[in-house]
Amino acid sequence: MTGDEPTARIRRGLAYVCERLDALREHLTELGRTDELDRLTRAVVDGTEDPAALLETVDRIVRADGDPRGAYGARARTLHEPWPLGVGTPDEADVAFLCPLDACARVEWAERTMTAAPRCRMSGAQLRWVKR
Repeated sequence: MTGDEPTARIRRGLAYVCERLDALREHLTELGRTDELDRLTRAVVDGTEDPAALLETVDRIVRADGDPRGAYGARARTLHEPWPLGVGTPDEADVAFLCPLDACARVEWAERTMTAAPRCRMSGAQLRWVKR
């Protein structure tokens, strides 16, 4: 394992959490465990704590409740799964939206039907855009 792999794994996990934040919050509310998710969100947005340990905690909670994908979106921690850069076909301009905090690996490709940039579900800020 290279030194970048753990960071990449954390960034992918944070992207997975961001994309599914509402559903994850609902799940953790049912378990009475939203404090851990709140701490993780604060760590990402404010830099109050290292999000890696908090992401692991949230992962353990949802896996213990029977969610095999956990907080990383992978079925097993040891299984390498490719992570797609985007879903669907990129717009002709090849514009992608990225995490505004540069904290996660979230990428959303621009679509012709978009009326505004997508937003980070953790911070509420618009995703930053890059054009190829």
